[in-house]
Amino acid sequence: MSQKSAQLAVKIVAVFGLLLILSQFVVYVVDQRELAVVLRFGQPVRSVTEPGLYFKVPLVESVRLLPSTLQFWGDDRSQVLPDLPTKDNKKIELVPWAVWKINDPIAFVQRMRTMDNAENRVAQFARGAMRDVITKYDLEDLVRSTDREMKMAQLEFDADLLETLAEALPEVELGKSKPKTKGIIGREAILELIKSAARTSLAANESDEKNGSRGIELVDIGISHIDFVTTVRKTTFERWIAERDAISTRNVKEGEQRKQEILNKTNAEIEKIRGEGQRQASELRGRADAEIIKRYADAISEVGEFYSFVRTLEAYEKSINEKTELILTTDNDFLQQLQQLGDDGSEKPPAPIGD
Repeated sequence: MSQKSAQLAVKIVAVFGLLLILSQFVVYVVDQRELAVVLRFGQPVRSVTEPGLYFKVPLVESVRLLPSTLQFWGDDRSQVLPDLPTKDNKKIELVPWAVWKINDPIAFVQRMRTMDNAENRVAQFARGAMRDVITKYDLEDLVRSTDREMKMAQLEFDADLLETLAEALPEVELGKSKPKTKGIIGREAILELIKSAARTSLAANESDEKNGSRGIELVDIGISHIDFVTTVRKTTFERWIAERDAISTRNVKEGEQRKQEILNKTNAEIEKIRGEGQRQASELRGRADAEIIKRYADAISEVGEFYSFVRTLEAYEKSINEKTELILTTDNDFLQQLQQLGDDGSEKPPAPIGD
């Protein structure tokens, strides 16, 4: 390569680099996720909403790029709305969220200037609309997603249990715990009302130059968390605990009463069975004794005098020993029996007839 060619190449590169540097003051690019506002001496003169390559007047005009995508605010405990009263005087706290976007770049630059300012305005109107609308409705409407009829699993309280709960909870009106059947609206409808109120407050009155368009649009609004405030939550739990304790105490009392009834019935059955057994045992014992007596009588009638003789000897054997002294009459059967015994203890033969 000759020296002239090298110099020419260097000049071309230098010119290209110079043009590239100068192009930053003349050309700007808008991405598909961006909006652009052209500022002339700091004042917005036109906006660009379509992606592409555009030109501007160098040193006179500047470009500010803004996001065209949806922006999200909220859903954070730092944004909680505390001590928010409902129509039925329930103190709640909720965490809101909102989705917004820039719909007029020039008005946004003129009124909002920065994204932080715009987000603060969105938060202000969203929170204000929630306070204004929620206070007009009961908590039951707010926690229900639709206006459909609510079906609750309820305990069947009889008069005794209601009296027990009334004693345990003197300040509680049990009738108020019943679900509403009329005038139901639901959370979805309430959120639509909140959204409408926030949009009305946020939207600009274009005929009023002082309160012109802010260049932002509220796309959606919602609630990510609802809860009672700390004091109400504590009181509610204490009430539930008291209710459960009252019901538990009543159930224990009924259980003990039922237990005693079962024990009494069981003892009565046991006594009845025991009495029946004793009666049957007495009958069996009486029949057995009668059978024994009958058999004794039959035996005595069969053996006759021999049985009497044996029984008499057994009686003598048990009642007479070496030290026994007897005084007997001459006609005593025992004496006659002894007279028939020999000296050696054997029975004497009867005297022959005629001696």
